[in-house]
Amino acid sequence: MLMTNFLQKRKSVRNFKNDIVPRDVLENIKLLMDELDREESDISFSLYENGKIVAERLKGKAGYAGVMIEAPHYIALDISDDKPLNILKGGYCLEKLNTKIVDLDLDTCWITVDEVDEATKKSIFGENGTKINYLIAFGYGQKKKLFDPEVTSSRLDVNEIVFSENLGEPISIETLENYGIFDVFSSVRYAPSHKNFQPWRFVLKGTDVEAYMVKSDEDDRSLIDMGVVLFYMEEMLKTIGINKKWTIDLKDAGKYYYIGSFTL
Repeated sequence: MLMTNFLQKRKSVRNFKNDIVPRDVLENIKLLMDELDREESDISFSLYENGKIVAERLKGKAGYAGVMIEAPHYIALDISDDKPLNILKGGYCLEKLNTKIVDLDLDTCWITVDEVDEATKKSIFGENGTKINYLIAFGYGQKKKLFDPEVTSSRLDVNEIVFSENLGEPISIETLENYGIFDVFSSVRYAPSHKNFQPWRFVLKGTDVEAYMVKSDEDDRSLIDMGVVLFYMEEMLKTIGINKKWTIDLKDAGKYYYIGSFTL
């Protein structure tokens, strides 16, 4: 169904063809980047058209299981002031851009570079490149071999991420179905997260949904993941006629961070 397809079409591609993206498509992507740059003053994007240079310098330093994802092009996310709110917005905006790129019939893959040494970052992204922690690799993915197994990770059940009135209080599937949002929560479980941590938790209070993030030793990465999930939820709720935005109000909530609320 539509909810499942929303996340299905955003699966990462780790093997790209060498084919470069046509100039007119790259110019379209630049316009999308500029649009997002104007929306958020502390967030900016940079396009690196010569992917070979980026991939070569990041070999052994970024990628998956020590293997760099080689793509014809990359986009870098720069968060000028890395306070928690901006990191959250960074994840939201990067996935918003990622979605628009996928809609251009291109394949993409997120790459984390926050553990890459500063000298390497400067050699690729310039003197101010030390603040770049995330990339989008994009191009045309190679076709999978016949019977290639899908890589899947275990996911928390809906009743482990959604609660009633307060965190930890059970919510019935019937309640979520009555509000027409069971499929949204069922699908959002498949959003990607660092180390499959799945830090998102939600509380339904009347017609309000509150979002929380589980604290950990890697809160910056979890904030990026939360930004992605907030974007996914907004987009999926649009498919059932709810065209609204999250109200963000970051604050400490014990073992969690309170992220914000959404009115159904």
